[in-house]
Formats: sequence, C-alpha cells, structure tokens
Amino acid sequence: MAQSVKVNYILNLINTGSQMLFPLITFPYACRVIGADGIGQVNFFQSIIQYISLFTCLGIPMYAIREIAKVRDDVVKMNRTATEILLLHTLLTFIGYIIVVILCFVIPQIKSDVSLFLILSLIIFFTAIGCEWFYQGIEDFKYITIRGLFVKIFSVVLLFVFVKSKEDLLNYGWYMVLGVLGGNVFNFFRLRKYIHKENLVFSQLNVFRHLKPALQVFSLNMVISIYIQLNPVLLGFMKNALAVGYFTAATKLMQMIMKLSACLGSVMMPRASHLLAGNKKEEFNRLIQKSYDFTIALSLPLTVGLIVCAPAIIRLLCGQEFETATLASQIIAPVIFMVGISNVIGIQILYPKGKINTVIHSCIFGAVLDLALCILLIPVFSYNGTAIAYVVAETTTTLAMCILGRKYIKLHYFKKAHLTYFLGAILMGVVVIFLGKMSIRSVLIYQIICGSLVYFICLLLNKDIFVMNLLCKLKRNEEDK
Repeated sequence: MAQSVKVNYILNLINTGSQMLFPLITFPYACRVIGADGIGQVNFFQSIIQYISLFTCLGIPMYAIREIAKVRDDVVKMNRTATEILLLHTLLTFIGYIIVVILCFVIPQIKSDVSLFLILSLIIFFTAIGCEWFYQGIEDFKYITIRGLFVKIFSVVLLFVFVKSKEDLLNYGWYMVLGVLGGNVFNFFRLRKYIHKENLVFSQLNVFRHLKPALQVFSLNMVISIYIQLNPVLLGFMKNALAVGYFTAATKLMQMIMKLSACLGSVMMPRASHLLAGNKKEEFNRLIQKSYDFTIALSLPLTVGLIVCAPAIIRLLCGQEFETATLASQIIAPVIFMVGISNVIGIQILYPKGKINTVIHSCIFGAVLDLALCILLIPVFSYNGTAIAYVVAETTTTLAMCILGRKYIKLHYFKKAHLTYFLGAILMGVVVIFLGKMSIRSVLIYQIICGSLVYFICLLLNKDIFVMNLLCKLKRNEEDK
C-alpha cells in the first residue's frame, strides 16, 4: 500500500534537499578548480547529450510513471507494462549511440574534445537502465531517497579526490555522469524484487503499444527542451563557452531552489493518476487544490529570496569570477514561481486527465517565443538576453495552460491566503535587503534565517492553514510524549 502524500512529500523533500545541498558543496569547488571555460564546455556538451537523451527516452519516464501508477495493484499487468517499457527504452538507446558516433565525426566543437563528449554520453546509458519511473509509479520514495543520499555522498568523495586542477576536466566529466546517475545501477538490479519471469508471457509482450502515447510525451519534452537545453547551446554557438559558464552559474541557483517548489509534482503525479484511474474525482480535486495553494506558499518566498540574495549567493558559491552572472540570476528568478504553477496545472491535472496535447500546445507558444527572443537578444545582451528569453517563455507557457485548459481545471486561482503569501514574501524581501546593507559577518546566513522567520510570522498572524496544521501536529506529538 502506498504511503500518504505527506510522507512521500517529506521523503522527496529530503531527496530534493540533498540535491540542493550537495551542489552547494560541489559546484563552488568545481567553478574554482575547473574555471568558467571548463564549466561552460561541460554544460555545452551536456546540452547536446540531453537532446540525444530526449530521443532515447522518447517521453518514457513521465509516461511510464502514469502507466505504472494505474496498474500497480495488478502484479501481472505491472510486470508486463514495466518489461515492455524497458525493452522499448533499450532499443531507442542503441539508436541514440549511433547518433553519438556520427556527431563525433561531423561537429568540430565535439571533435576537438571527443573524449569528454563520449564520457558525458554515458548519461544516455545510465538513464536507460535507471527506471526511476518504476519506483515513482509505485510510490517507493523511501528507497529513492536512501539510494540518492548514498550515491551523492560517494560522488562528493570522488570529486574531491580526482578533480584538483583544470587538467582534470575529464575526471570532472566522469563525476558528472557517475555522481548524478551512478545510482541507477542499483535501480536496475532491484527490479528483481518486483518483476518475476513467472508473471510474464514473452509471446504476449507488445513493446510498440507504448510508442504512440510515449511519443506524445516526447513531443512535450522536445518543446520544453527548446527553452531549457537549447538556450545554452545557442549561447555556445553565438557567443562562447565563457558566456555559457556565466549562464550556467545563473541557472544553477534557480534550478536548485526550484526543486523545492517542484518536488511535490513528483509525488502528486502518480497519486493523481491512481485516483483518476479509480474514478475518485472529488478526492482528486481536493488534493490538487491543496497542492496549488502549497506551491504558491512555497514558490513566492523562494523567488523573492533569490532576487534579493543573488549577489551574495553568487559570490559564495561561484567566486569573484562569476559576479557578472548576478543580474542573469535575478532575471531568471521568477521562473521558480512560473514552473511551480505550470507543474500543478500541466503535470498534476492535465496530463493525468489525458489532456497532454493541451500542455504541448501551451509549451509550443513558449518555445517559439524563447527561440525568437534568444536569436534577437543574445547578440546584444549575451547571457542576460538568454535569461530574459527564458523568463518570458515560462510565463507564456503558464498563461497558455491556464487559458487552453480552463475547462479541465477545477481550481480557485485567487484566494485570500494567496495575498498573504504575496505580502509576506515582499515584507521578507525588504527585511533581507536591509540586512544585506549591514556589515555583518556571514550576512547570508542571517538573511536566510531572518527572512524565513519573517515569512513564517506573517503566515502565523494570518492563521494560514498550512502553518496551523503544522503547529497542531507538533502539539499532538508533544502531547503523545
């Protein structure tokens, strides 16, 4: 039986928190050791690899979560579905490596550093065997969290031991592969706990029945990738690796923080799919509204916090060399809020309801606008222009989802509580700015602590439902002791 959404969210939050914490250790170290050029080169190659990986995955990870969640109560169907999807992914991975070999011979930027490119291409293989989608579909977030923590600790050790100078760029490439995806080996072998030969009739397997619905998700991922992966690629071709390095530093902060507001989606999507499969519409609507409210409550202060703390964070994490990336980081910050909202609407509502075409069409609007703005703005504003294009694209996508999918979405978009979150975030920002002007040692720590406290007090004074529920739970736990 699946654990409660709250328990799964806490487990996923721990996993997500570690994904934020460890880069706070590893990324500053890598920036100082490898330098902006090295970081930019790795990110440039990674962006190309991600495009190949998009093809080899073919939308499988997201599609498979939904399909496994639907049949997880039927062992035979679950075994058949998982095996078919794994076989399809294996076939696509083989084709992906044919593309890798071709690129090594025809792209000059790759030919000049083919070893690094081939190392990073292992991401494709580890993604194929990872089957993270299976564990998310059955809501085994406990295993995902424990395995994630173990692999991250091990990867940090590898980084400090083998990456000590700019000459260790290849070793850094190995770290980027093994540190991020090395744990996928455990995922693959652990499948034996759930998938058994006696539950499979190989003659009845139909691998290609998953092709069409997976292609729909692939279309979505391809469109989204235009303003995620294509941005650094365009920047690399139109400017240089240094510009990509600055943009990477700016987006790295946003991506780390965004995980806190977006991690609820990883928990909600399989649960939403399971509820809809069981025709539990009222429970589904109630759960989604809570998810939407919580996303706003969390993403607003995170967005404001990044805007006002960006200068200090950039200096702390990346060093003086990356200070010029501060403005780009501030420009990108609203993406945290926009992605949080679009995640609820697109991934938690429209996709489980089978309205993925609505999500695709919305993302197309954003992608086209992003591409056009990048071409116009990069020659003039470099990485800052890319940042502007990114924000406009995400905002356009979110608004389009709300408009195109309005008849399928049963949400209260604007509530009194949302105003509390907005005003609380603004007041928090004012306090954080004031503290930043003071000559205090380790001022960033004080900014984070005091800012969080101010926001919490604002919600407490307005008797916010999430804060009151938290206090009630703490009180009950104290009484139980």
